[in-house]
Amino acid sequence: AMRGAADRERFSYEVGLLERPTPPGMVRDTLEVAIGAGTRDWERAKEGISHWAHFNLGWAGVVAGERPPEPGLDVVIHATLLGVHVTPVCRVIRTHDEEAATGARFGFTYGSLESHVETGEELFEVTRTADGRVSYRIEVVARPGRWYTRLARPLVDRYRGRFRLDSAEAMRRYVAG
Repeated sequence: AMRGAADRERFSYEVGLLERPTPPGMVRDTLEVAIGAGTRDWERAKEGISHWAHFNLGWAGVVAGERPPEPGLDVVIHATLLGVHVTPVCRVIRTHDEEAATGARFGFTYGSLESHVETGEELFEVTRTADGRVSYRIEVVARPGRWYTRLARPLVDRYRGRFRLDSAEAMRRYVAG
């Protein structure tokens, strides 16, 4: 569900980070993994993105109601890190659903709001090549947004890496299911 307070929050940075060179002090990470092949897997992968399956991790999840990603949607993420429960909020900036002879891509980008412990943007998408291979891709440009996340940056980076891998595995399971 959308959180009332989040409606008034602003982005914690200038939107468009993923389209620009990585600013000093920020990290750009990308993960792309094969999750299937063929029309069935492509449709399941798109459905998985629309149903937030990539957040079905056990230790982390998302509250967006039953709504698929759409521009302006505020999303409350819940995660437990070292026994501490955190609920950062992001806002969907844009979605894309593109088909071409060379392949297709489907997904969305969201950005951190002021209450988030990190500052940045993240892209989640599935892609299909002309020969039918289906992949899941995450790209993030971010930096710690609080003094305590700056202090614990190696740990924050480790959890971000764990999230990417667990998220890819969740999409693999969803597509196979």
